[in-house]
Amino acid sequence: MRVKQLIITQPNRIELQESEFDESLSPTQALVRTEYSVVSAGTEGSRYTGLDSKMPGGYGRRRYPQTTGYGNLGKVLAVGEEVSMCKPGDRVLSFSNHASVVKADAVRMALPVPKEVEGKHLVFSRMAGVSISSLRSSSVKPGDTVVVIGQGLVGNFAAQLFQTAGADVMAVDLSDERLEKSRACGIRRTLNSAKEDLNEAVFEWTEGKGAHIAIEAIGISEVISQAVSVTRRYGEVILLGTPRTPATFDATPMLLRIHMEAIRLIGSLEWRWPGHETDRVPDIVTNYRLITDWIANGTLVVDPLLTHLAAPSDCQRIYDGLTTRKEEFLSAVFDWSLA
Repeated sequence: MRVKQLIITQPNRIELQESEFDESLSPTQALVRTEYSVVSAGTEGSRYTGLDSKMPGGYGRRRYPQTTGYGNLGKVLAVGEEVSMCKPGDRVLSFSNHASVVKADAVRMALPVPKEVEGKHLVFSRMAGVSISSLRSSSVKPGDTVVVIGQGLVGNFAAQLFQTAGADVMAVDLSDERLEKSRACGIRRTLNSAKEDLNEAVFEWTEGKGAHIAIEAIGISEVISQAVSVTRRYGEVILLGTPRTPATFDATPMLLRIHMEAIRLIGSLEWRWPGHETDRVPDIVTNYRLITDWIANGTLVVDPLLTHLAAPSDCQRIYDGLTTRKEEFLSAVFDWSLA
């Protein structure tokens, strides 16, 4: 079988390449023909530009060429003998690359999803699945005030999820265009922090107390400090974005406030959730079942977020746009019927 796949060949260069594909499966794999795949602008963008290689502690990827993508929606063609999560003919969401055909890890994640829901919308479940980790990590209660800083896909979905949980949410970004998308998705309170002072706005809104929860959904160290500055005593700051680059700033005011006000600083990387159901915490598959259901029934709003639906051959323009023209390129989905 011949397959087409997106390959980052060097920083700022991505290609659609064709190669031979071995269809044989391990006992835990599913062979999936891709319908749509969604781009994670933060994680994939950092690998595309080479920013990922600057991550401290050995967390980044430094070698090229490399595959990319981890949000794939497609039809199961065959399964290995130990697969029970899906069967041939199912439409599944998996953590697979951008490619016309993939071998999905069907023990970890090859989740059957509704066939009647528009695929270009349902594939966004992958990004909302990143966002739900912030909700799961929090102690949010109905009526809590929640600030979400950053309104890319992950921040937008986080704002929607916290609002669905009964919180009073403020979505914050530097872009009027992204905030307009947030309002189109039902977020009632928005703030452009390039035009208004974030601290003043939050403390006025919360009657001088600060937010119960602040979520940093970008991955910029200095912005984490901003999130701490608007959080009330005994509140929570959740790191939903991944800090990737070194930062030079005085961290003492942030750390002092965390210490003096007993603020909890919480990491919420989705991969730290268990892969299978436990008695204590929800697993990743349970999270995605909820997300796909909520997109299917309209609880999570997706349509305003799809700014670019593209053929895989248009990958260079898409990745350039996502990394350099962020106001115009909020998201991108590849339609593999056009490959």
